[in-house]
Amino acid sequence: MSGTSMDGIDVALLRTDGEAVVERGGFLSVPYEPAFRDRLKQALEDAKTIRQRNERPGELSRMERDLTLRHAEAVRLFLQQQKLEPKDIDLIGFHGQTVLHRPDEALTVQLGDGQLLASETGTDVVYDLRANDMAHGGQGAPLVPVYHQALAQQLPADRWPVCFVNIGGISNLTFLDHDGTIIGFDSGPGNTLIDQWVEAHAGIPYDDGGRIASEGSVIMVLAERYLDNPFFTASKRRSLDRNDFRPPEGHEAELSDGARTLAYVSAAAILKSARHLPTPPKTYVICGGGRLNRTIMADLVRLAAERGAEVMSAEQAGFDGDAMEAEAWAYLAVRSASGLPLTFPGTTGVSQPVSGGVLAQSALLRTLRLALTRWLDGDEERLVQLHGTPETSVYVGHGKPWDRDYARERLAGWRTGFRRQGFSTLKLMTANGSEFVGRAGISWYEDAQVHQLAYSIERSKWDQGYASEIASALVGWFFETEVGERLEAMAHVDNAASLHILKNTGFREIDMRSVRGEPCRFFQMTRADYADFAKARPSRKPTS
Repeated sequence: MSGTSMDGIDVALLRTDGEAVVERGGFLSVPYEPAFRDRLKQALEDAKTIRQRNERPGELSRMERDLTLRHAEAVRLFLQQQKLEPKDIDLIGFHGQTVLHRPDEALTVQLGDGQLLASETGTDVVYDLRANDMAHGGQGAPLVPVYHQALAQQLPADRWPVCFVNIGGISNLTFLDHDGTIIGFDSGPGNTLIDQWVEAHAGIPYDDGGRIASEGSVIMVLAERYLDNPFFTASKRRSLDRNDFRPPEGHEAELSDGARTLAYVSAAAILKSARHLPTPPKTYVICGGGRLNRTIMADLVRLAAERGAEVMSAEQAGFDGDAMEAEAWAYLAVRSASGLPLTFPGTTGVSQPVSGGVLAQSALLRTLRLALTRWLDGDEERLVQLHGTPETSVYVGHGKPWDRDYARERLAGWRTGFRRQGFSTLKLMTANGSEFVGRAGISWYEDAQVHQLAYSIERSKWDQGYASEIASALVGWFFETEVGERLEAMAHVDNAASLHILKNTGFREIDMRSVRGEPCRFFQMTRADYADFAKARPSRKPTS
């Protein structure tokens, strides 16, 4: 998560089914250096000319790449901190950096290259989660309410109705009641006005803990000018862009009075927007960086008490206010991958509950024309397509045409193998991810204490050299990354194509054995064999 405050990247770990199961893990915040924050501010200016969401005028294209690479580095730092490997992570939810949000024009732009992040991290990425909501008439925000709903189940019944409030650059709230009501909308400026004010007049990025504000007084005329904005009284809730509210002019207040006034506006805006809720909340749970501003929190406690409500920080409620939005994006990514709704009529104004997001699959091995990627739920259909006839199944599995149940069983085994070893049989796609080619990989057989190469190409793609290409790449990967000292392969005695490929890839035949009552030739390659073969025929080495 990289939010509207543009202060850095938050990384959080979640184990979840995208529904009721939520187990929170570690958290890491990686701050942006001042020079990069300046570039982000310029990106906001460059983005103002965008009319089509895929446009990247000015430096935005370069900025998108640099931002994505910083996210990849943040993931690496997090995994190192948590003593995890990339194979331990199933999915990354990637928010990107919002540089333009015009809900009235159904236009939202988040910088972030999901495919690049997937390639850099070796993990599948779900990104661009707002666009489909807008395509169905929604505001594209807020998306966090469905995660708040999952967390709220941990709160005692006597604290309901509950309202989660995230005070980031823009504040948003989620209202939840026991009857299943879920309502969410942006409530007004959060930290963005204060941040801009103190940066312009004190040269610091934010008012740490609300210290500057605590020394000032509220200029009520100035505060009321913000709170009289039609946004607060409009019957239709709308999502906000960072530029919808602007900080005061320098002559309108001195430093501490300006910060104090804007802190009051942040708190009062939340309570004013809450008047649009069907029932007054009993509890406000405050999340985001704004909860650390003691001046904002003091105003919130006082204003909420006037309405008989209690205010508590996320930590007081048993949550992590720093990690919550990043956790939410992980939760949303899992929901997206499962086709579950992300937004609802009561949260974004969408016409009906809709899912969203784009899945970018990581390539665990790539050649000139091919990419090996992880299996997804539903891929058993591809395996039925691959091995669903006698002709295509005779040499693989149980030797019979595969049905969905058998394909699902094999998929489960391959996924388990990948989690344990970091390699297994994987899905083979064309390099651009558009076409299914087959399956290929290397498996470890514990009983025989051997690694074995295997591949199967979809029938419509026979005779295109794909088997040779992926076999050569896998052999190169196996020995060059020092997975093992010896690699085996096998082929039925009548499978002339595979026999030719294995010999041409550098394998040497070692014996003949019976497999499921069928005669098969077994081949072997050692590290020394590979070194000799690669030296003699360097063109056979993998492209990556």
